[in-house]
Amino acid sequence: MARKRISQKPRETILVVTATEAEALYFSQMRKDCRYSNMTVVWQETFNDLHQLIGMVARMRTTGSYTSAWLVFGLADLGIGVSDVKEEMEYAERRKVKLGWNNPSLPLWYLLHMQAPRAFVSDPKIIEGALAKQLPSFRSDASYLLDEGMDLHLRLYSAKSKAAVNASTYNMTVEPTLGLGATNMIALLNDITEICGLADLSHNQKQLGMKRNNG
Repeated sequence: MARKRISQKPRETILVVTATEAEALYFSQMRKDCRYSNMTVVWQETFNDLHQLIGMVARMRTTGSYTSAWLVFGLADLGIGVSDVKEEMEYAERRKVKLGWNNPSLPLWYLLHMQAPRAFVSDPKIIEGALAKQLPSFRSDASYLLDEGMDLHLRLYSAKSKAAVNASTYNMTVEPTLGLGATNMIALLNDITEICGLADLSHNQKQLGMKRNNG
């Protein structure tokens, strides 16, 4: 008697490619904290421009057979403007690459866990200054996420819903003027949750609490 085959739907996977090391470290923290084993984070260190980056991510998506592929970048980090992003949107869609941007850079997303700027802030230094008041040792470079900020994602996680509300409010404030929202991180996080599932951070939160009590 032939054995009955059990067909199982392949597990979905998500690829997050970042333009900076700091972005890669932050999403790697997320992957570890949330135990997202089907999420891959890659820092694409060498590239010429946004168009080339999108092509690189598209090839990685195809090679790795990922269900979903995202390119994360800050406009200030790439030295580009809103018009440059909008110009590449059709190409990105054609290559099945989703764009996760922050304008001007990733620290905006950190700040949105605490507050939403009242008007568009184009200078990364102003955002970093506001963050330094909340996180005294804060620095925007990757080294921060390797020492004092090793638990940054975990520390911000409880304010994730607040960040979503602040991001929506801030985008509605700046989009009429800029022609593009200041951040697309919520769409990225929703896709991560859709593919990876809900995170269980109970063990991590306990560890963080012990660290704070001992510190």
